[in-house]
Amino acid sequence: MLKITADTNTLISAVISKGNEFELLDLAHEGKIEIVLSPQILKEFRDVISRAKFGFSEKQIDNAFKQLLNIATIVVPSIKLDIIKEDASDNKILECAEAGRADYIVSGDGHLLNLGKYKNIKIVRTSDILKIISKT
Repeated sequence: MLKITADTNTLISAVISKGNEFELLDLAHEGKIEIVLSPQILKEFRDVISRAKFGFSEKQIDNAFKQLLNIATIVVPSIKLDIIKEDASDNKILECAEAGRADYIVSGDGHLLNLGKYKNIKIVRTSDILKIISKT
């Protein structure tokens, strides 16, 4: 089974629309892939989804957070990386993927996508990982 670390924006997109990102999390819900997240990613997700611009009630935020916890494997990275200098907060995605031995990082973030891969972990867009999954 493929192990995938999704960045925060991918998770937010899954909650606010029924597009590719929603489909990705649905595959995790169905047990076809494993989503690997860290406490740092979960904290950022909660902080971002709570912003007024999204207009979610506290109950909706709690529900989204609980659903994410139900489908994700949570890992606690023991390393601190300094690979992405332009946006140091993106390093938490790499840390999580390494700690969780992910096969892929799914992101729309240019800093991550520009890396292409980190160690043996490929960094791809959601549309690309959906194509990869459909072939397995």
